[in-house]
Amino acid sequence: MSKSNNNNQMVAIGLAMAAAASLAFYFYTQQHEEESVAVSSKSKKLDDEPSASADRSLDVDSNLTPKMSNASPEKMPPKKLDEDTRMEEKRLHANIEELDKKGKAFFKNKQYLEAAQAFTEALSLIESQVDHSNPASSSSLNKQIITLINNRSAMYEKGSFPELSLEDCNKILEVYDMSHVKARTRKLRILEKFKNNYEALVEVCALQLLYMQQNRDKLRMGLPASTPPPVPQSKLEELIAAVMPDELERYAAKMEAEKKDSLPSNYTLLQLLKSYTGYNAWMAKAARDGAVTGLQKQLDSLPQQSTDPTVVADKASLMMKMGRRYIYDCKYAKARDTIIEAYGLVKGKPEVQAVMKDDDYARLLEWAGMVRHWMYDLNGAEKCYKECVDLEPINAEILVKLAGVAMDGGKHDNAVKLFEKALSLDPDAVDALLHRANLRMLQANLTDAQTDLEHCIKLRPDHVLAHLRLAAVLTSKNDPLGAKQHLETAERVDPDSSEVQSYRGELFFTQQDFVQAKEQFEKAIKLEPSNPTPYVNAALAVLNTPQQPGGAQMQEIAKDACNLLDRAIEVDPHFQAAYVQLGQLQLGMAGDLSSAKMVIELYEKGLSYCRTKEDMKDLCSMKVLTQAQVDAATQLKMESFSMQ
Repeated sequence: MSKSNNNNQMVAIGLAMAAAASLAFYFYTQQHEEESVAVSSKSKKLDDEPSASADRSLDVDSNLTPKMSNASPEKMPPKKLDEDTRMEEKRLHANIEELDKKGKAFFKNKQYLEAAQAFTEALSLIESQVDHSNPASSSSLNKQIITLINNRSAMYEKGSFPELSLEDCNKILEVYDMSHVKARTRKLRILEKFKNNYEALVEVCALQLLYMQQNRDKLRMGLPASTPPPVPQSKLEELIAAVMPDELERYAAKMEAEKKDSLPSNYTLLQLLKSYTGYNAWMAKAARDGAVTGLQKQLDSLPQQSTDPTVVADKASLMMKMGRRYIYDCKYAKARDTIIEAYGLVKGKPEVQAVMKDDDYARLLEWAGMVRHWMYDLNGAEKCYKECVDLEPINAEILVKLAGVAMDGGKHDNAVKLFEKALSLDPDAVDALLHRANLRMLQANLTDAQTDLEHCIKLRPDHVLAHLRLAAVLTSKNDPLGAKQHLETAERVDPDSSEVQSYRGELFFTQQDFVQAKEQFEKAIKLEPSNPTPYVNAALAVLNTPQQPGGAQMQEIAKDACNLLDRAIEVDPHFQAAYVQLGQLQLGMAGDLSSAKMVIELYEKGLSYCRTKEDMKDLCSMKVLTQAQVDAATQLKMESFSMQ
């Protein structure tokens, strides 16, 4: 559906999400203003000062006693060594130390491949002498092996052999020490160089998870860590942005291949229909036409196999009326099918079109355009509306609907021109003013949106939707008193409107009166259980309400919020904001990786209901990030993201 027609939901969720952002759990990232600790391979210090500090700049270990490895051989008494064995080990360590010094000397002279060769010789010497039957000896040598492989990897990177450097990083992480930060950081740099953006994102997540583990005591108490995160937040965002285009293309192709027959929710379609001033007139005609059963009898009385243009025209007219009556009865899928079938009877048949009574052909085109828009067949909708415009060139209402199709297709400039054309035909076209205001809200042009809405209200003082839109604009412009005034006007006109109560709740929410906000959202739900917006906003109000001592535990609160979000998805599977909030909340509660994988499945479900790449963006980016976290945790052999 047109984004303009969901703008009330967009504004509501936008307000609520902004207030609840602190509760969303991706994984811990700490914003800081310090310079990034990620080291560039073009470090000037490395070139000018081949010293111990230069070693650190390139992630070279300066000695052969690195940090403890994750390797954990069985604890057992070491074998007692005789004098000859001790002397042999001493010579081995001396030879290794000499080769290590030789490698460091080559490094300082920028002879990187020669340095790598020296480290390789040391590794080969260890391999030829190691006694795998002696756990104590193997453990000691493992530490030296890690140091030498890491140093060799650094030399390969500096010597422009990234594939070999990456191979060494993987060997350290997969065989010896999965938490080796230097190897993981270098691997991240190389993957970025290779444009392996998703794999690089996984490495960022792994570094973040290791950081969380190392600082979990402070993080649990809400204290800042003693050191900044190993990678800045900007790196995470940069890699997600790099991954997204391919992911969006993949999901768009999947969406095209698995085109669903489903329509937007009944509530969404009803709100769209009511946004047009012609709604009451359409429904009055449908009421006069009578029930579908009566129309079906009339249709059955016509010759079924006749190709006479008049008979076919009468069939099409009756089916168009049946479709309109189905809309009156809120049976939108049947309305779609009936109207599309009616259009098929006359499409490309001018001899039939010419004999249709009154303005039936124009109205059939209008309704065919409408239901094709519901189906998100934007090209088909545009074609029907344009043909209708040819028949009725001064019908401003058709131009407004055509502009809505352009908006959904991302053709905002075309939509603006169509709105202008409609208003040139009828300067007081309320529909054009309302829907152009929606477009301007989407474009964050609040000043012009306010002007259109004020003009709309001047023409139709009882226009509830215009008052609600204007209340949203004024709230965004930090004018709560003005917003309240328009809400009260809308409530006087329609006291049983779910949308009015939902907007009132949003106003309380922006004032951080979460208890009152929740009460209003509950009223909205009671008035219209199929409206998904107040369920989501009620969940956010629950999460944001300060808890009294001895009150409900966070797990209980989160469970209540999850139930509300589940209900929002149940009443409207297309409502993306519900998936966004529910996924964040469930990920924060995930006790193990299986639960985290269920969040990915939730995002996949939400993506399956998206109709455009624009609709997919938020869910797709969250799915990518969650998947990367799960993959990183799996690499680290973690069972959960918990910091307990």
